[in-house]
Amino acid sequence: MRGRVSIVRGAGLKCYRAACSFFLVASAVLAASPAMAQTPTPDPARRYPLPTYDENWQFLSDPSQRTDRWDVVKYMRFADGMFASFGGEARETYERFGNQDFGLSVPSPNGYFLQRYLLHADIHLGSHLRLWTELNSSFENGRVGGPQPVVDVDKLDLHQGFVELGLIQRARVSVSVRTGRQEIAVGSGRLYALREGPNVPLSFDGVRATAQTGAWRIDAWAARPVTTTPGIFDDSSQRQFSVWGAYVTRTVLEHASVDAYYLGWDLQNASFDKGVANELRHTVGARLWRNGLWAYDFEGMYQFGRFGAGDIRAWRVVAEASRGFAGRWNPRVRIDFDVASGDRNRSSPNLGTFNSFFQSGEYSGRAQLLGPSNSIRLEPTLTLAPRRNVSVSTGWGFYWRESEQDGLYGIPGNLIIPSNGVPGHYEGSRPIVEVAWTVNPHLSVHLDYIFVFNGRFEERSVDATTTESYISPWITYRF
Repeated sequence: MRGRVSIVRGAGLKCYRAACSFFLVASAVLAASPAMAQTPTPDPARRYPLPTYDENWQFLSDPSQRTDRWDVVKYMRFADGMFASFGGEARETYERFGNQDFGLSVPSPNGYFLQRYLLHADIHLGSHLRLWTELNSSFENGRVGGPQPVVDVDKLDLHQGFVELGLIQRARVSVSVRTGRQEIAVGSGRLYALREGPNVPLSFDGVRATAQTGAWRIDAWAARPVTTTPGIFDDSSQRQFSVWGAYVTRTVLEHASVDAYYLGWDLQNASFDKGVANELRHTVGARLWRNGLWAYDFEGMYQFGRFGAGDIRAWRVVAEASRGFAGRWNPRVRIDFDVASGDRNRSSPNLGTFNSFFQSGEYSGRAQLLGPSNSIRLEPTLTLAPRRNVSVSTGWGFYWRESEQDGLYGIPGNLIIPSNGVPGHYEGSRPIVEVAWTVNPHLSVHLDYIFVFNGRFEERSVDATTTESYISPWITYRF
């Protein structure tokens, strides 16, 4: 008992020191923001998009456009048609769980701090050759039991490093090939999204080709996910894990588009509630979506392949709709309905569990408590904008197991609650509040709070707690 108390006290001291650092950095950044007391006017040219390799600062070749302190490094011309652009990100995050992982993890009563630092260089050698490099450094302080593997700590490593060759560069047609380490995000983020929530981002080693012409865009790639090891320049490709795919988008109206895609997945020793085996999975899908005052997003996915000696047959359907209203605080009401299949027969070698690949963590909030495998989700949401640069979103998600014969899975597809023969579909509900404040184009401040009401299934399967909670403020500075 004394040992545990000393561990908690030690973690508390580390948290206190990290808290001091967090608030010192926050205060310094806020103090350095001359426009923080004003509502900024967005400049569409000054974008810090994600993924960061979509940045385009060539408009700064006109000296009259240089109005920001960082413009001197965002466009540095060194020859005709040749220039370099540098940028980065600092993110400071505090997280505190109550009854983390259904009460099964060692608690961190004082919470813990996560820090992430990114620095990139974008070099254009003429109009057809581009070199991109990005370094990542991620740390954790104060978590009892130490950092979580994969997602908390990576002291220093190459996050991205690729060569992009522009094969065709015409007014209405462009074709490029990118080779090396890179982030991959396509479509809605339900299968390929940036790993933005966790402290350590995800990248791939591989090749990707992109073609654009008129209303069409085509992406195709073959890659291996990169492992995360906590040392210095020690990340490498996962040799037992390969992915590939093709994604097509067609703009059909001013605000509406249609997507179609095929995605491949080959993983050795994949783990599900049914067991462990090699997994070869193919996904075909289609999506119809529209932005605007009325917005919608409909998507259907079907998966087939092999799991050990059995076949894979899985599916997922999603329907989202939202409506914005003109008026005070510009309210927008949204409803999400998402169903992903689970396995239905434990005695059969066949597998029915949907694999969400590299799903966005937004499925169950920033805490990423639950992933879309063997899951039904219904969530209404209301978003308000009290000021032009402030948004407040609140929702309440309700979750069920799609199949009683399968367990619950996390965002990465890991099994978190086995079925253990426990009946019942209802999994629980989660009210959530999110606040975002864009202080200026560089600085943003965020707050997330989630409360969880667990269902009887978790209690009966693993003696889980009846409730959980999560709070996380964080500050991001980009240049």
